[in-house]
Amino acid sequence: MLYIAISFFLGDAWVHHVPMLSASWMALPMICALIVSLLIRHRLIFYSSIAFVLGIAWASGHAWWQLRDDLQPEIEGRDIAVTGIISSIPQHEYYGVRFTFSTEQSAVPVPSTLQISWYSQNAPVHAGERWRLMLKLKRRHGFANPGSFDSEAQLFRDGIGATGYVRELQDNSNSNSNDNRWLGIASGNNLLRIRAALAERISAAIPGSTMQGVMRGLAVGDQQAISNEQWQVFARTGISHLIAISGSHIGMVALLFAWMGGWLVYLPMAQRWRLTKQDFQAAFGLPAALGYSLLAGMSIPTQRTLIMLGVFFIVRVLRREVNVWHSYGLALLLVTLIDPFAPMAVGTWLSFGAVAVILLNQQGRLGHAHGSREFFTIQAVVTVGLVPLLVSAFGSLSLISPWINLLAIPVFTFFLVPSVLIGSTLLLMYSPLGTWWLSHLAVIMNALYDALQSAAHLSLATWYVPQSPLWAMCLLGMGAMVMILPLLWPMRMCGLLCCLPALLWQPQHLPENSFELTVLDVGQGLSLVIRTASHVLIYDTGPKFQSGTDTGALVVLPYLRSLGVRSIDTVMVSHGDDDHAGGMQSVSQGMPVQRWLLGPSVSTEHLFTQAPPQRCQQGQRWQWDGVQFEVLYPNEDADQSQRNNTSCVLRIHAAGGSALLMGDAEAPVEQQLVNANMIAPTTVVVAGHHGSRTSSTPELVNATHAQQVIFSAGYRNRWNFPKPEVAAAWKKSGARTHSTIDAGAITIKILPSEVQSIQWYRESQRHYWQWKPS
Repeated sequence: MLYIAISFFLGDAWVHHVPMLSASWMALPMICALIVSLLIRHRLIFYSSIAFVLGIAWASGHAWWQLRDDLQPEIEGRDIAVTGIISSIPQHEYYGVRFTFSTEQSAVPVPSTLQISWYSQNAPVHAGERWRLMLKLKRRHGFANPGSFDSEAQLFRDGIGATGYVRELQDNSNSNSNDNRWLGIASGNNLLRIRAALAERISAAIPGSTMQGVMRGLAVGDQQAISNEQWQVFARTGISHLIAISGSHIGMVALLFAWMGGWLVYLPMAQRWRLTKQDFQAAFGLPAALGYSLLAGMSIPTQRTLIMLGVFFIVRVLRREVNVWHSYGLALLLVTLIDPFAPMAVGTWLSFGAVAVILLNQQGRLGHAHGSREFFTIQAVVTVGLVPLLVSAFGSLSLISPWINLLAIPVFTFFLVPSVLIGSTLLLMYSPLGTWWLSHLAVIMNALYDALQSAAHLSLATWYVPQSPLWAMCLLGMGAMVMILPLLWPMRMCGLLCCLPALLWQPQHLPENSFELTVLDVGQGLSLVIRTASHVLIYDTGPKFQSGTDTGALVVLPYLRSLGVRSIDTVMVSHGDDDHAGGMQSVSQGMPVQRWLLGPSVSTEHLFTQAPPQRCQQGQRWQWDGVQFEVLYPNEDADQSQRNNTSCVLRIHAAGGSALLMGDAEAPVEQQLVNANMIAPTTVVVAGHHGSRTSSTPELVNATHAQQVIFSAGYRNRWNFPKPEVAAAWKKSGARTHSTIDAGAITIKILPSEVQSIQWYRESQRHYWQWKPS
């Protein structure tokens, strides 16, 4: 069973790592598996090969069916009246509300599930309600950068076929009826409304408390009120898995109720009906786990845990002596069958990986530790065994996580989770008592959070691991496996040595007299990273969003860490517009910066830096590793009333080529630079103002003789940047144009031999669910 389940899971996972759902990508591994099964005439190999082929067929069929539900390109940007049901607990932000919308009726075909934002503080939407909304939709599209979170994959994983926003408030009407008729999905909506009502009661019980989000997460799996700052603290301390209803919490509830149910075996009725302790434990433990999972909204992690607990209890009731690995394989197979997209979730690999490393460590032992020693051993084994998965998924390790979890796991499992559940129950039974309970619990949780915050701010709390080559990651996996197995210590030390290449990997440096320019995909904004042999410069930090997040934290820092960069030599912010300076604060907090060069309009109010920032000024020059940097603008005569025309304009020159970064400088600045003979033929131009008509004048286009021109703009931005006529003018001059909308992050290497290496991230990391130009 184990090998069949693993083969089926790997076949499913293969589909989610291919660039397209084509016959060649699907047929090739199937044919190879069948050939292997025929050449190696062994029953286990044959069954495993068949399972692998079936896994590919299962996943590709579901993927193809889900892609059919995507929004069609011709419908994007149109006002569409859609009737549907609010199918999630609405997430309230200061700009409005965001929710999942399950569609029922529309004038044109739309996906069955939408993610909708309503930019109104007074939007009266509640979970489970039916609405008719005027929507403007667009296809799935997210940032595409090395080292960053793949939001497109998450949307596809959640079944979201399109995103959009409410268009006309006056045309939106609540068509909900009072008799709770939900067209065949009453039970699901009733449960959703109960969860939403309980979440609202928790918030009302502790108004103003920063622990609202954590309590709602532990009670009903609603993590929306947890702030970005809190998530960063939880991630750096390695306890993110404890902040919502996780497998350990459901397991705790199931075991607690199973323990209580086991005492009923002493009743006369139990003896009369010949019921055993295992029967009562299953009768109480499994429904408790199911109830808590339903309260969490049956999220994917809870489904995995519920299936594993179901296998455990059913085996005990049937009095079967089943090999633990067979139970593990059965759970893995059931999870993959129920959710064909489970391999796309990191949590799937981590949850099954954690169980696997514990079983590998315990098998073959003559004796077992007990009590606290066993708990410490299991914690150490899980920490070491999951290192390869954590490094490949997140590119970082929390060095304090093992020590924090030694205390956090028992505190959450045996104190906080039961206390939150007791408080939630009291809220439903007698609100004043529940309010008193939760308010005192919030004080305790605030004290614990303060301790976590202090630990998270330690300088070595997190170790960021750059992207390593395949051979180093394979060694890391082998080394971690050897370290967790019950082997002699000399062999485990060899395993540790195998882990070092990946954990200490440093990417290859550029040669002298060359530089690498990467225009990051930050949506409607601009951020570039310029690297030489031993230096790093950031030009602009991208936008800040209404949700409070910014691309400094979401894009710039993850990209730098994926390259192994631990400090920044210079950050240049061209001007003060939010789409260029929005990520300054996150960059200054997340990584040491040696020097800040700011445009005249850039504020330093929230800048965390020890060295006083400098202002860009025409004539500033410096040299790094044979590469020349020169600030061409602003000069003393710059018009301070127009932010765009105070942008820092930077020229980079090396033996093999040059680059010109224009910021948002417009026609007057371009004319000044051309008239002053400061514009020379240039290899790469990052077009000014995202490809607006106010920039890229014919004089500048003719003066640069650019070979490559890059536009940084957001998908379906309201200004329609880059303007088609602007892109056409650059193409007419002989330049090849690129846009972050189509390409994602764009990397160009200028080498001494004048060989240019150009890479589109969306092309190099293509997946079948990703957005493609229409």
